[in-house]
Amino acid sequence: MNKEVIKLDYYGRGIIKDNNKVIFVDKALPNDIIDYEIIKDKKKYSEARISKIIKESPDRIIPKCPYYNNCGGCDFWHAKDSLEKDFKINKAKELLGQCDGYFDTIDNYRNKVTLHIKDNKIGYYKEKTNDIININSCLIVNPLINKIIDKLNNIDFSKYNVSKIIIKCNLDKVLLYLDNYVDDKFINYLSGVDIIIVKDKVINGKGYLEEIIDNKVFKITKEAFFQVNKEGLIHILNIIKEYLKDKDINNMLDLYCGESLWGILLNNYSKNITGIEINKESCDNALINIKNNNIGNIKIINGKVEDYLNEFKDIDLIILDPPRNGLDKNTIKYLKEIQSNYLIYISCDMISLKRDLELLKDNYNIKKVYLVNMFKKTYHCEVVTILERK
Repeated sequence: MNKEVIKLDYYGRGIIKDNNKVIFVDKALPNDIIDYEIIKDKKKYSEARISKIIKESPDRIIPKCPYYNNCGGCDFWHAKDSLEKDFKINKAKELLGQCDGYFDTIDNYRNKVTLHIKDNKIGYYKEKTNDIININSCLIVNPLINKIIDKLNNIDFSKYNVSKIIIKCNLDKVLLYLDNYVDDKFINYLSGVDIIIVKDKVINGKGYLEEIIDNKVFKITKEAFFQVNKEGLIHILNIIKEYLKDKDINNMLDLYCGESLWGILLNNYSKNITGIEINKESCDNALINIKNNNIGNIKIINGKVEDYLNEFKDIDLIILDPPRNGLDKNTIKYLKEIQSNYLIYISCDMISLKRDLELLKDNYNIKKVYLVNMFKKTYHCEVVTILERK
């Protein structure tokens, strides 16, 4: 039966209704008229895929990515950029109540990729499976990384017990990490790669990359977190600097601080900064970054954010950059008690962000909500929310 797609859900799936039952259709767009096939039937809803497009949405385009129909990495190669932008802005307005700016980025934004190897195939996981989609290149990663992926496709992985490869890059150098040992022939074939790490052993280069952001230098190691989109990161930095330019900040907390990215980039805006981060490798990198940038007003604590918050009083500014699942109850409780003058909440998940903002609304007003399209071609979007104490 032909059905017209009404709108998109928060995960970029098309929504149709059949006998008042909601059906989510993968890769369907508003105004598509489609035939569909049910792949999962629940009591209150169903999930489906397109079996035939009767009439195409005016926003539909031919995907440039040859792996798009099977790969689980992207969501919007079948749609115009304008639809992706409208989808993310409307999602912010529905979930967060406002959108005060949208900043786009280039397609090949990713400076990191994780590849999996299985049955002598190298690539990404097929959507919702552990099967490997063999890829020769990826349209959302930096061209430097694609050159390495192309070389890796010429290796017979059946001879090696490697299951995961991480590739990172900066402006001109590439780091490659292998999760198991290989022979000299393998290493020699990749001899042009700037940095090669096999398990915990540095085979080639100094073992880490350096990235320059706003004239500050950051150490990037094999598995410690660093933003995957440099252009998007600079957009976020500019948003925050513009907001803080006339603020008087004595004490700042940088929660989930990673490698002290925000502490270092914003060190001139606060007299004292304390960063808290659970990952030991990230904390070690943070201390090196602070020293290398000759910064004397940042202290780093290695531990869970919720275990240390009750030690702090008289905080003027809190930067929150938590994992995708957002804040825990103890952190929310602390934020409500300390009554910091300013909160800046950076989130890659609007749903968990909405939940946390609801819990904070009695104590803080939302002043601005900005979207930075850090994860182009996916339903994810980085959100910078600026809050002030009531």
